Amino acid sequence: MFVFRGAHALVLQRMLVGAGVFAVSAFAHAQSSDGPGVHGAVTGNFLYSDDSDSFQEERTNLGYMFSNGWGIDTSVTHFSSPGWSATGAGLFGLYREHDAQQTVDAKLGVMDTKGETTVLGSVDYMRQVTSDTGLGVSAERDVVDSIEGLDKGLTYTSLALVLDHQFTPRFSVGAVAGAFFFSDNNTRPLLKTRWNYELIANSGLNFYIKTWTYSNSNPNNGDYYAPRWLNEYSGGLSWRTALGDKAVFFASADVGRQNSSNGANNIWGARIGLENHRSRAKQAQWQIAVETTNDSSAGLTSGGGAGYRYTSVMGRVFVPLN
Repeated sequence: MFVFRGAHALVLQRMLVGAGVFAVSAFAHAQSSDGPGVHGAVTGNFLYSDDSDSFQEERTNLGYMFSNGWGIDTSVTHFSSPGWSATGAGLFGLYREHDAQQTVDAKLGVMDTKGETTVLGSVDYMRQVTSDTGLGVSAERDVVDSIEGLDKGLTYTSLALVLDHQFTPRFSVGAVAGAFFFSDNNTRPLLKTRWNYELIANSGLNFYIKTWTYSNSNPNNGDYYAPRWLNEYSGGLSWRTALGDKAVFFASADVGRQNSSNGANNIWGARIGLENHRSRAKQAQWQIAVETTNDSSAGLTSGGGAGYRYTSVMGRVFVPLN
C-alpha cells in the first residue's frame, strides 16, 4: 500500500496499492483465486537497482504459503558501491488474505545486515467500505538502505492512512497521509495524492496528476536524502492493455517539478512492464517491470538533486499449488 531507494519507494508504492496506483482497482479485481491453492503457494520477488551515485541493490525473496494464508519467507540482499558493500539475510513469517471486500498483506521477522540483527515487518490493510471508496492503513519497519544508514544500523518505522475514491467510472482520487519515524530522531510527515482520469472509456488510457509533500524534523543529516521540506507535482499518461488472455502490458510516463529547501529541479519518470491476465490468476500471478526516474525524493540514498538518476528492474511471482 507506494527505496532507501529499494525499501522507501516500495513502501510508498504499496501504500498507493500496487504499481500503479490506488486501491479501488485492487478490490475490483480481488477474487478468491488470488489466494494459495489446496497445497499452498510458492512466492518470490526480486529487485535490482542502480543510481547515479553508484549505489546498487540486489534483493531476492523466496517463500512458501500454506493454504490458510500463513507462510514463511527468506530474503538475501546485497548492497554495493565502489569500495563498499554489505549483505543482509532475513527470515519472515507471512500472512495474506485477498477477497472482494478487503486485502491483507503482512510479514514479520528479522534481518541480519553487517552483523546487526534487526526486527522488521510490514502490514497493509485495505477495505472497500462502499462500492466507490476504499480505506486502509499501512505500516512498516525496515532498514535505511543508504551507505551511512547501513553502516550506522539506522531503521525507520512508517505509518499511514490510505484513501481511494472513485468519483465517476472514469475519475478517481487516491491519497496517503502519514509519517516516517527514523531511529536518528528524524520525523517525516508526508501527504501524497494521485488524481486519475480515463481519457477514453474502457480504453486503459489514463491521464494522471501526482503530488507529494513532506518535511524533516532533522534535515540534511548526511545519512540519507532529507531536505528540510519538499513539494513536488507531476503529470503524465498511463496505459494498460490485455495481450490476448495470457498477459497485460502496462506503461506510464510523467514529468513535473520538484521544489525543496535544497533547490528546484525538473523531474521525470517512466515505467513499463508485463503481468498475468486476471483469467490466469489460478495458475500463477506474476509481474515484471522496469522503472527509471531522476526523482531523488523517492529514495533515501545520501545523494539526490540535479543530475540524479535511478533505474530498477523488479519482479514478483505467486504460484498456487493445486
